[in-house]
Amino acid sequence: MFLEGGDIINFDGTSGESIYGTHFEDEKFELSHSSEGLLSMVNEGCPNSNSSQFIITISAVTHLDNTNVVFGKVLKGMGVLLEVCEVQTVKDVPVKKIHIIDCGELKHDKNWGMEENDDTEDVFTPWPEDWDYSKNIERLNYRYIMDVIKRIKNSGNCYFSRKNYVDAGRKYKKGLRYYKWMITTVDVSESSNESILNIKATLLLNLAAVKLKQKSYREALKLCSEVLQIDKKNSKALFRRSQAYMGLNEYDLGLADLKQASLESPNNKDILLEIDKVKRIISSYLVIEKASYQKMFK
Repeated sequence: MFLEGGDIINFDGTSGESIYGTHFEDEKFELSHSSEGLLSMVNEGCPNSNSSQFIITISAVTHLDNTNVVFGKVLKGMGVLLEVCEVQTVKDVPVKKIHIIDCGELKHDKNWGMEENDDTEDVFTPWPEDWDYSKNIERLNYRYIMDVIKRIKNSGNCYFSRKNYVDAGRKYKKGLRYYKWMITTVDVSESSNESILNIKATLLLNLAAVKLKQKSYREALKLCSEVLQIDKKNSKALFRRSQAYMGLNEYDLGLADLKQASLESPNNKDILLEIDKVKRIISSYLVIEKASYQKMFK
């Protein structure tokens, strides 16, 4: 699998233009397409037909060995490419717009500017793999990373309070990336498991709240269900999943989740009000449905 770019003529992968003329010659085929993050030339299926097109490997593509020239490697930001690769495509065209807002050459001694700089608590790189943590701590431990995750979460909360749901969602997803990275990178003591699972559940629930605001109900439902796999009695997850069900017109399922949430959090006014609201919606729906059937059989 790979990402393709560099068509500066038709912008669809069918052409290209070299600064050296129409085409330029192949270099040595010494390097194999054996891993992710390798840059390789695109040619026209015959020797010495390189132009401006290139690929970045997302996985090993060794079938390109001896035909395409590997000329570089991604040093930072591989996570961005992996996320781009997940965007749905139709006939190789991304369904969502992907914007490259800047490009150019970075000198050897220049700051790459990968850290967040948005006047919030989050001053960390979007992907933990790019994080130069040695600037702040000699040896990583889960307590330090947990503090980093909380600061990223707080940054998301700041955006959510401003109704900037795009950046809020971006921060919560970032927090989940750091969480996943932490689990696989450092030793976590058994006594800390509960607090670690709690931060994961909080990030998932916050992201679900974003998806509800964006009317992405199926995504919100999936996120809440993931929380309930961690804690099946989580009333907040049940409440938000019920809202997702309501957005999908699954009224009975929404009401069932609310009733379960009420059992876990008795006398919660928000839950009780929502139950009453859903019952009224179901009653109205049944009246409309009954009238519709009566018209059909007149």
